[in-house]
Amino acid sequence: MRVLVTGATGFIGSALCSTLCRNGNTVAAFHRPTSTINSISSLSLSRLVGDLTDANSVAEAVASFRPEVIYHLGAQMNAAPSVNRIMQVNVLGTRAVLLAALQHNVGRVILMSSAVTMGLPDSLMYSNQSPALINEARVQSTDVQLWPFAKSKYLAEMEAQSAATGGLDIVTVNPFMVIGPGDWYRRKSSILIHIKENTPKVMVRGGINVISVKDTVTGLINACRYGKSGERYLLCGENLTYEQFFELCGKAAGFEPPRLFFENEIVSGIMNRLGLGQDLNIECLEGSIFNYPNRYFYYNPKKSRVSLHLPPPEEPEKVIQDTYRWFEENI
Repeated sequence: MRVLVTGATGFIGSALCSTLCRNGNTVAAFHRPTSTINSISSLSLSRLVGDLTDANSVAEAVASFRPEVIYHLGAQMNAAPSVNRIMQVNVLGTRAVLLAALQHNVGRVILMSSAVTMGLPDSLMYSNQSPALINEARVQSTDVQLWPFAKSKYLAEMEAQSAATGGLDIVTVNPFMVIGPGDWYRRKSSILIHIKENTPKVMVRGGINVISVKDTVTGLINACRYGKSGERYLLCGENLTYEQFFELCGKAAGFEPPRLFFENEIVSGIMNRLGLGQDLNIECLEGSIFNYPNRYFYYNPKKSRVSLHLPPPEEPEKVIQDTYRWFEENI
């Protein structure tokens, strides 16, 4: 099968390219001229240089390679240097890919979005409350200034829905926090590195969903095989409290995790303004974990597990251990 991957030099994109090549597909990697290609340099694939903000380069890549499937993973995670830039890449870039796919009769497009398009989970008021699991039925548009990445991905999904009504076969997948070996771009900026090198003394209550890059790639490939056009599917690993996550990181990397947890939003806000949480940034969120006290980014895997025939997720303890080991060998 002829497969074009945007964002191919990124963490997830390069892992996907590796698996696609290993499975015997003819793969083309679309990337910017300034991209670091360490992660795909040894793969047997074609490299198509362009930019998602240049619709002509996107159209030329699709026209020249004639893919049967496009995996659209290319995106910008943060709003620097400007909100306009993240909108150009994530929204207009997605539009350019989908228009090219329609124009050149691409059989199927897999759009990698994010679980953040389902919005912020409700803040729990009491410590004895159980976090609710968010599913694919939840859609919540956010303010562009407060959460640029979430807004851009929400708008990208609206582009996908528009293209689907125009006849494009498109499936959307939504992971939250993806970790694992091979993250070249974040060898020094990963939250796992910051937790180890700048271990906080205090933490807020809350939680996140952590999925391995291997399981994410499996979800992408199975979405192409089994996904229903026009649908979106959460790619879920394990729902972990921050306490559980920090315990696993501490065990793997040999540091003492924080023992003092705050539930009060005012207190956590003060701690964040004092800089106590400045390095605890999860890319798909905006700013520090301290900005999200009592919020549990917990997701329901039922739909995707059944519909996409997904195996049980990798154990987070092993994935975190493998990730730290890779960072140690490659920093």
